[in-house]
Amino acid sequence: MSVVPKVPAIDSTAEELVSSTLLRFRAGDTISTKAAIDAIRRIGPACDDSDDHLVELIVMAAIGKTMAVVFDHRTH
Repeated sequence: MSVVPKVPAIDSTAEELVSSTLLRFRAGDTISTKAAIDAIRRIGPACDDSDDHLVELIVMAAIGKTMAVVFDHRTH
């Protein structure tokens, strides 16, 4: 029987998670902050950055790619 050592999972940074999430969009698209945060939380459940910090990263990345941002993450 062979023993395979457990290798700890490498957690992605918040910046990497945001970048990965925005790869699905193109220049000129509109990004929903609520949908983006939900996607980030799904693909990076270990990410403990606040929603406000994620929104800041989303805005910086989206603007750099000429995407519009809809701030709907606080609506009920």
